Amino acid sequence: MAETLLIVFIVFILLGMPISIALGVGALGAAMFYPVLNPIIIPTRFVGLLSDSFLLLSAPLFILAGNIAARGGVARVLIDLATAIVGRFRGGLAYVNVLDSMFFGGISGSAVADVSALGTFLIPQMVRKGYDLDFATALTVSTAVVAPIIPPSIIAVIYAWMAEESVAAMFAAGVVPGLLIGIGMSVPVFVIARQRNYPKERPPTLPEFLAVFRKALPALMIPAIIMGGILLGLFTPTEAAAVAVVYALVVPPIFYREPALRELPKIFADSARLSGVIGLIIGFVGAFGWVLTYSKFPMKVAEAIATIAPAWWMFIVLIIALYLLHGRLFGAPLT
Repeated sequence: MAETLLIVFIVFILLGMPISIALGVGALGAAMFYPVLNPIIIPTRFVGLLSDSFLLLSAPLFILAGNIAARGGVARVLIDLATAIVGRFRGGLAYVNVLDSMFFGGISGSAVADVSALGTFLIPQMVRKGYDLDFATALTVSTAVVAPIIPPSIIAVIYAWMAEESVAAMFAAGVVPGLLIGIGMSVPVFVIARQRNYPKERPPTLPEFLAVFRKALPALMIPAIIMGGILLGLFTPTEAAAVAVVYALVVPPIFYREPALRELPKIFADSARLSGVIGLIIGFVGAFGWVLTYSKFPMKVAEAIATIAPAWWMFIVLIIALYLLHGRLFGAPLT
């Protein structure tokens, strides 16, 4: 059964089908080939669970808050603030890219939203200042991976739902790793900026810095409201996401004169599209894993690993390789 499931899944992936469709068809195909499983269970038991989860409702709300903020001038003022902080160093805009991904990750929790929001502003600006286009693009995409780590992380919400863990604990656990990832990304920036002699930005005077900080303060309040409210127990993650959406709808038009009302339908449509993809993947991953578990595939894999890797270090290397393969297949669509 597991062999059929994996073969169908791999064939659909090679044919270029979306991950969610490949997962769903693979699970349904395995259930249809083996009458002991009822294919009707799959959509009702797993996809239907999504509509019953109050916690998972926070994921599309965080995505919506991030998209509203991105088009509401928040990304621009965060770039200005990051430039005032780290722009004075060699390759300043590259450091701005790293720092701004950490800032914006604290709003959207999504790498896709991070890239779409910051790439629109930063990549053209970096190219105009003399940065190579390939470097600017690669850096923007790479730094966005910190967004699913720094709270509010959509992946952390999904994991907390599936593992029945505390979302607040998951968010708190992501702060230090997110900061370390950001610091680690600054190391290659330091080396490449000196090799290619990328420019520095003019350091701001104290009044200029204070003016930039005051302008960015309403934007910085979004992650503060989310994390502060959750950790202090003022509201649940879903309520925090709803508050963030309302804040993003009300505050940017007042302070930044954006977004225009005519942009809201597109913002809602883009958010719904990304949320739908994530929802399908969550539902079909559950069905996929259920069929694998029913066929005792995890036990077979564990026995094979124990046979192939008798030494503890070989076991760890093999587990890391499996996680990398799993992340290559499933990680990106969830971010």
